[in-house]
Amino acid sequence: MILAKSKSGVRMRAGFRREAPEDRRRQLAEAALRCIVRHGNAGVSARQIAMEAGVTQGLITHHFGEINELVAHAFDMMSDGMLDTVMTAVDSALPEPKARLEAFVENSFSPALFDRDVLGVWVVFWGLILHSPRMSASQKGEYTAYVVTVEKLITDYAEAEGCAIASPRLAAIGFTALMDGLWLAWCLNPEAFQPEEGIRIGKNWIEGLRLGAFA
Repeated sequence: MILAKSKSGVRMRAGFRREAPEDRRRQLAEAALRCIVRHGNAGVSARQIAMEAGVTQGLITHHFGEINELVAHAFDMMSDGMLDTVMTAVDSALPEPKARLEAFVENSFSPALFDRDVLGVWVVFWGLILHSPRMSASQKGEYTAYVVTVEKLITDYAEAEGCAIASPRLAAIGFTALMDGLWLAWCLNPEAFQPEEGIRIGKNWIEGLRLGAFA
């Protein structure tokens, strides 16, 4: 769910100097994301991505072998960037488990993530996931990393608050569904609710944990 405003963002200008292989792979992935933002599924094109990056199509083949591998790399980069953005804020919060979990909620509704351009990219990725084993594997890895991260935050919170949670994993899956559902609802209709209201819903969910909603 993140595109634009970070090191891995899609709105950065492509570089034209000779780069280390990993830097060049990142730049090509950024160019792919920019193309998908502008053109949707039609942006998944080696020709368009090469033009956007200011390189030859042969360089895409050199670094990725095929266009599907480049798009999957872009998906991995975007997914990792989303979680890194949120966890950077969590690690900057107060060390108490409640503060860290609330920071996760607050930053899940930050402008960097609540960006409608992201929805267009995810729609393209979702379609590819259904038909590409490589994309499906990336999605499973991304989802697992997110749930495991949330499960740790929830487990720490439950221990600190002295509340019983029968299955932190299921609670983490529920939390993930809540965050994803709110994000999708807002992207489709930003007038449905304000991000501040989404934060309130998330914090109410956390209070429900303390009160035994998942006991």
